[in-house]
Amino acid sequence: MSAVSPTAWWQAGDRMPAADFRDVAELERIATARWSSGLRSFIQGGAGNGDGVRANRLAHARWSLRARVLVDVSSIDTSTTVLGIPVCLPVMIAPSGLHTLVLPEGEVATAQGARDANTVMVLSSGTGRSIEDVTAVGGNVWFQLYWGSDRTQARRLIDLAGEHGCRALCLTADMPVPPLTGPQLRDGVASIAHARPQYLPPRGEYALTGVWDHDQRLSWRDLAWLRDATDLPIVIKGIMTVEDALIAADSGIDAIIVSNHGGRALDTPVGTMDVLPSIAAALDQVNADTEVYVDGGFRHGSEVLTALALGARGVLIGRPALWALAVGGARGVTSLLELIGHELASVMARVGSTSIAGIDATRVASVTR
Repeated sequence: MSAVSPTAWWQAGDRMPAADFRDVAELERIATARWSSGLRSFIQGGAGNGDGVRANRLAHARWSLRARVLVDVSSIDTSTTVLGIPVCLPVMIAPSGLHTLVLPEGEVATAQGARDANTVMVLSSGTGRSIEDVTAVGGNVWFQLYWGSDRTQARRLIDLAGEHGCRALCLTADMPVPPLTGPQLRDGVASIAHARPQYLPPRGEYALTGVWDHDQRLSWRDLAWLRDATDLPIVIKGIMTVEDALIAADSGIDAIIVSNHGGRALDTPVGTMDVLPSIAAALDQVNADTEVYVDGGFRHGSEVLTALALGARGVLIGRPALWALAVGGARGVTSLLELIGHELASVMARVGSTSIAGIDATRVASVTR
C-alpha cells in the first residue's frame, strides 16, 4: 500500500480505508480470538488487578467534543510534525515487545505499516527483530531504550540505533523494578517465557531468577551521560506527574510521553488522560520547548483530537497495533492508522478545526458523571 497524503481520507469523498475490520473493537475481537489464552493474557493484561488498564479507557470518557457549525471544512489537514519529522497524522506506534509472537515478520511488518501510513514507529528494546532489519524497510523509526545495569550494553544499543538511522532515542523510565503482576499477567508471562527478544533476556527470566534488566540506580543525573552518548533527540517515556515533567524540561529533554506503560507498571486507577491536562499546562506556563505525547487506551480519532486539545502534540497506540498486525500484517497496521486518520478528519470537521494547529481547548469539555 502506498503512502497516503495528509488529507486523503477526507478528500477522497469521505471514503473509508480498505480494511479487514470496520472498527477497532471488531479488530480486537478478531485478533484475540486467534491467540492462545496465554498470549492473550500477556498482551492484554496489566499490573496487579488491572486498574491501570481500565483507568486509561475510563479517562477518555471524562471528556466530550464540542460541535461547531457553519465552518468551511471542505479541506481537512491531519498532518503535523513530531520532533521535526513530518507525519500524515499525529498518531504513532508505541514501543511494545516481541511482535514476532503475533506474526513471524514481527516488527519489520509493523514498521512497513507505519511507513506506508507516513508516521513514526517506536521500536522496543524487546523487539523480536533486529534494529538493522526494522530500519531497512525505510520510514521513520525511533528506538526505545531499556537501560540496564550494563552501561556498555546500553551504549552498544544507542550506537546501533544511531548507525541504522533511528530518528530519536526513547528512554522508558517507569520500570525500575518488576511490576506487581496479577494472575492474568503472570499466566501470560509464563506462556511466553521461552521467547527471547533481540536485546533483552527472555521475558520470563526475571520471574525465575529475580534478575531485572533495568538499572534501579538510574536518576536524572544519568541523563548527562545519555546526552553525551548520542546526538539523537531524547524522549522520556513514563511521565505521570507535573513534577517529573518539569524536571524533564529543565534537563533539556526534547520530548516526554505521558504514559503508565499501558497499565503494566503501577496498578493505580489514574489514566494518562487524567494527568495530561495539568502536565501540558505546567510546561506551557514555563514556556518549555519540550514536546508532549501521550499513550494509554487510545482507540478512536475522537480520542486523538481530545488529547491534542488538552496539550499533546501526538498520541501513541500500543495494543491496537498488535491486533492489526495479527489480523493483516503490514497492511493491517496501515489500515488501522488510516481508519484512525479518517475518524480524526471527521471529528475535526465537526468541531470546526481544519488543521491540527487549529485544535485547542475550546474543542472539548470535561464531563461530570
